[in-house]
Amino acid sequence: MNKKILWSSSLILLSLWISACGGKTAPATNTSKPANSNSAAAAKKEPPKPQAELKNEAKPADMKTKDVPNKVPTPKDWIYYSDEVKGYGFYLPEGSKGDSSSASGVDTFTAETPSGIGVIIFAWKDKTETKESLLNEAVRIMKEDWQETVTAGKLQGESDDYAVAEAASVDAAGKKYKMKILVGTDITDNYVMFVYTDDSKFEANKSIIDEIWGGFEMYSGGAGGKN
Repeated sequence: MNKKILWSSSLILLSLWISACGGKTAPATNTSKPANSNSAAAAKKEPPKPQAELKNEAKPADMKTKDVPNKVPTPKDWIYYSDEVKGYGFYLPEGSKGDSSSASGVDTFTAETPSGIGVIIFAWKDKTETKESLLNEAVRIMKEDWQETVTAGKLQGESDDYAVAEAASVDAAGKKYKMKILVGTDITDNYVMFVYTDDSKFEANKSIIDEIWGGFEMYSGGAGGKN
């Protein structure tokens, strides 16, 4: 058979095969990218909706858990500190020490727990304050009066009355601290609470720190009440 005829027949068969396959070639795989490189498409995917009711399960007997290194156990015995004149109260571990003072219309209470957690509460009256302005004013007091530079994160709303932020600070001697800052407003009464410890001891004391600021309470109606 003539070689030209054979070559022509082969081209015809190849064309028919390509047409049958839609005329598309297999996409080349780019091995330099991860399989899920299309972030826009991935973002449209929804997580599976929970359907099965979860049941209580026993922890395996040989399961080992990792806790915060050198974690300070939450004290079993707590005392309640109350300032009825300023209108607030909260719980502290038994054995804590405290003192109070007043200057330029701002009342200050300071305390220290047996594990070295510090507490500072600023209280003053001003019905024009917002949670953000309260935080800014307390940070200013720390800087100008105590020479301590506080860098606070964004306030997170706990309720209409309260908001809390994480923060870090450096004192005049260069010592570093980490803290939680609670801001509370009660129409005219305002409170800013710092609960802090050495930067290196924050994680070990975190559960106690959260217990302290989480137990703070105002005695009157709160942001929506009457004062």
